[in-house]
Amino acid sequence: MSIQGKKEGKCRLEGSFMLLLVIIISISFDYFILNNPFLYLLFIFICIPPFILSIFLKLEQDFIVKYSSKILLIIATIIISLIITAIYFISSLMILFVLVVSSNLLLVSCWHFSLSLYKKHRIIFIFSGLGYCIIKLFLWFAYFILNIFTYSLLFHYLIVNILLPLILALIGILLIIVAELSMKKKGLLNYI
Repeated sequence: MSIQGKKEGKCRLEGSFMLLLVIIISISFDYFILNNPFLYLLFIFICIPPFILSIFLKLEQDFIVKYSSKILLIIATIIISLIITAIYFISSLMILFVLVVSSNLLLVSCWHFSLSLYKKHRIIFIFSGLGYCIIKLFLWFAYFILNIFTYSLLFHYLIVNILLPLILALIGILLIIVAELSMKKKGLLNYI
């Protein structure tokens, strides 16, 4: 006798894994979007701590779970301070930096809540995923319209750094949503 919802559950896990893959791709390749070692280092300091915190929360590490709200508050304060500092030096590069950081933080949030059964978490999952996709599309249009690089370089940047993560993220999000809708229709999934 097969387990009910096994196929849908597998789809949800595959979708979540795809989002994790996109985070790794984005963190690795966003250096080429920023094209600035200092900004990339700042980007790492902003985006890696929430990602690590999310991993520890998923693994239910006692210390992290116990003090998660305090740790999150500290990380949020540091991130906001760094972003405000970056915005202070207003330039097109800083706007690009803020967009890249924001898209990655939204992606981490989307991944973190991707398998949650709480209604509030589902809303965060959907809106953070949507926000990520909107920012990536905006970056794609900005690169395409402004034609910042020569055609060959532009094509490489668009495909590897913007379109590939965007397409993978969309597939991951859709896999999760379609699987959940199917489970809900069969009465196998109830949000808390």
